[in-house]
Amino acid sequence: MAASTLRLIHNAGGWQLLDDGHPVFWFPERDKGLEIARLMADARNLNHGTATTVEAQNDDGIVETVAAFG
Repeated sequence: MAASTLRLIHNAGGWQLLDDGHPVFWFPERDKGLEIARLMADARNLNHGTATTVEAQNDDGIVETVAAFG
């Protein structure tokens, strides 16, 4: 079974959400980006059985895993 990663990174004065490395959304606020990423990951796991990890860049620029579904 395939797995996927949603990653939120700081970009252009806001936050870019990447879906397996491909840009899908941009958010002006980090919290809103994380909310949507978690929702997408949970839905992907529930609807398709795809294990999905949510990662986000912290204030130091380090990418951390913040949620995992499946």
